[in-house]
Amino acid sequence: MAAEFAREVLSRLPLAEAVLSLWRWVADPLFLLSIFARYRGLGYEKEISFEVLVQLIADALLEHEGSGRKSFERGQEQGLLTASVQAAYQKLGRVPLGLSEAWFAESTARLRPIYPREAELRLPASVRSLQVIVIDGKAIKRVAKRLKPLQGRKGGVLGGKALVALELRSGVAVAMATHADGEANDAKLVPALLPQGREQVAGTRLWIADRQFCDLTQTAAFATGGDQFLVRYHSKTHFCPEGTSPAQAGQDAQGRLWQQDWGWLGCERAKQRRFVRRITLHRPGEETIILLTDLLDAEQYPANDLLELYLARWSIERVFQQITEVFHLQTLIGTTPQGTVFQFAFCLLLYNLVQVVRAYVATAQARPVPTISTELLFDDVHRQLVAFTELVPPVQVEPLLPVLPSVEELRAQLTRLLATVWTTRWLKAPAKKRKVPTPRIPIRGNQTSVYRLVTAYHKQRVKDSSQ
Repeated sequence: MAAEFAREVLSRLPLAEAVLSLWRWVADPLFLLSIFARYRGLGYEKEISFEVLVQLIADALLEHEGSGRKSFERGQEQGLLTASVQAAYQKLGRVPLGLSEAWFAESTARLRPIYPREAELRLPASVRSLQVIVIDGKAIKRVAKRLKPLQGRKGGVLGGKALVALELRSGVAVAMATHADGEANDAKLVPALLPQGREQVAGTRLWIADRQFCDLTQTAAFATGGDQFLVRYHSKTHFCPEGTSPAQAGQDAQGRLWQQDWGWLGCERAKQRRFVRRITLHRPGEETIILLTDLLDAEQYPANDLLELYLARWSIERVFQQITEVFHLQTLIGTTPQGTVFQFAFCLLLYNLVQVVRAYVATAQARPVPTISTELLFDDVHRQLVAFTELVPPVQVEPLLPVLPSVEELRAQLTRLLATVWTTRWLKAPAKKRKVPTPRIPIRGNQTSVYRLVTAYHKQRVKDSSQ
């Protein structure tokens, strides 16, 4: 009778069943065991396994609005957590950065074949043969000052830093490179990110990046292995126009004037100097955008197409905003750099998971994916998950999802579950014209990172003990 009741409850909560099915796919115990065995570093499993930690953080973010304590105490009541709440916090704080990176990348690799291809963003025709990847960095903010070196510290405290690669067609983040220091320069993480991105996304890749990545070292890294790049120009690197290539002009879709010419990035003595194409977009009332690319053929790759692609780079900024506001990254469970990076990876994976659900909903309704709000959809996912866990004990959940399906079976299941769940409440509000943001002037000393504070604290202790 209990099993029949559990099945009936789940059948009435299609969003919850879809998310649980996807979660079962990416959080398979054997898969998690394999990841931990290969990337644990000095980590170990005793009372709290990696599988248990993953489930506890999932419960915190999906059901308890980012509260680790509520999730840990609930886990104790259910028998999932057999250690103390303090031990769970300590376990989270010791997760190696490499484990967080690999777990995120390989979990996302399991999700990507499930994404419905018919829901992918249609890119301009000239670049459809390229795999477009946007990269940007994110410092993890609002760390609670519970650690002793942080107590009494004024101003904000940063956790770790992550540089993320986003596949533009699906809007799914595919890889990330991390550093314990939240103040680390994004460009330093590029050598660690690009091999991950190339492993996850096959084909010729077009890397799109902001101006902080505009130098000879980064552009050479982007162009490795036949890949291409499109970056915003920064004046720190010299550009010398080629006099034999006449400048060209035109207008974008909004009637704004652009100009393009060709020349050399870097001075004559620079070893990595390269020939590039420069596109300058004049925006009345806003800052002029200058782009550099090694897609030199203006007929094969029109300037309007490249401008459209670069302006789509803002999608990764929206991803960071949504994982902060929707998936509770603003409520940090851990206080160490390792703990904050693991939660960031978790929020990013949940974002990817909901993008898959959103794509199936959009496909069933024959509407573009961007018209559906991730936040409003996730609100209903959250309500259904809470209702399900309140009505069905954890011991009855596993029999409902007993076997890992194949990719084709899971795609068919998601299509069936999400075909009739539509509501107009999930539609995004009409877009408003974006106001030009007021430039922020950084204030020296108003924030620092956990990594630097803890390092300075331990150095001072060693110095005091030696006196």
